[in-house]
Amino acid sequence: MGTMDKLYNVAEWIMRLCIVNLLWFLFTICGLVVFGLFPATAAMFTITRKWTLGDYDVPLFKTFWSTFKKEFLQANVLGIIFYLIAGLLYINFLYTKSLTDGASILMIGGFFSLCLFFVILFIHIFPLFVHYRLTTFQYIKRAFLIGLIKPLNTLLMIVGSYAIYYMLSSIPGLNFFFLFSSISFYLSWMSLRTYKKFEQQEAESTL
Repeated sequence: MGTMDKLYNVAEWIMRLCIVNLLWFLFTICGLVVFGLFPATAAMFTITRKWTLGDYDVPLFKTFWSTFKKEFLQANVLGIIFYLIAGLLYINFLYTKSLTDGASILMIGGFFSLCLFFVILFIHIFPLFVHYRLTTFQYIKRAFLIGLIKPLNTLLMIVGSYAIYYMLSSIPGLNFFFLFSSISFYLSWMSLRTYKKFEQQEAESTL
């Protein structure tokens, strides 16, 4: 591959990530944020999963729109559960602040446990959602189990996501065009490696 081909390839990837990130913003807003966030994120992960599988020419708008419509209801059921967990975290935080030092230690422990549970779910839920066909509670159960079974992988996913945010934040404006699609691509890539290992182990155990 010559220099011009490499530059063209880089430019293509920049364009892909930018378009998907802007589509994510557009569809999230079209769903009035609350009802658009989870279907738009599912659509974004559908595309980045295809990229990790080698389908680089997937039609971006068509795939995004069709997935947004198809997964709208189930993605929003997941969204309601996450909004409830986030609400509980906020209430727990406010309550912890009002306690005395002795009592607050236990509450702080509970608060951080809930935060950890929330982060593990949020990191794993969308890659699972677009890779497997499960019920809502099966997604939640499996996301949490993968987080516990693969703690190093989960840590790398969290640290890698923060590293992407940190690098893009160093140049004003880049987050708007690339942040969410870049993180989605990274999480999809990490998750697919894990799923392949699980599936290989399952195949070997049935032999």
